[in-house]
Amino acid sequence: MTSPEPDRTPESPLTGTSHSSAATTAQVLEASRAMLRGGLWPALVVAVLAAVVAGLLAGVTGVVAAIVGAVVVIGVCSLGPLVMRWTAAADPMVVMAAALVSMMAKLGLLLVVFLVLQALGVVDTRIAALALGPTAIAFIAGEVIAFARLRTPTIAV
Repeated sequence: MTSPEPDRTPESPLTGTSHSSAATTAQVLEASRAMLRGGLWPALVVAVLAAVVAGLLAGVTGVVAAIVGAVVVIGVCSLGPLVMRWTAAADPMVVMAAALVSMMAKLGLLLVVFLVLQALGVVDTRIAALALGPTAIAFIAGEVIAFARLRTPTIAV
């Protein structure tokens, strides 16, 4: 009678070292949660400020344009951490690849949405862009700061 083989963690194809999938999944989930929260709050603050400035510059139509721009950028920028959550149980290289692809997709999606808004003429795209740019920068800066504060080892030795 043979004894069952002990549980082994899979080896990474690039490093040949094993990793604990449960621990890695937990780290990715923690990082994605922190990045989403870290990006969302500064983006909301900047969005409100942008709406106020837009209101002063262009009245109600400016406020609407700023809110549309801010909502679009917050929605699109939230995709990165959400993709990390959806792929958290996958191999770390898959998570990294998904994060990189989602970054490129976010930029493309922002461009497409902005061009559609411009073609439809439903909002003043100049005002929307004035809200979109700073809100995106605030979201990304918040994500980076939140990730840096985690102090989670990103390279397993």
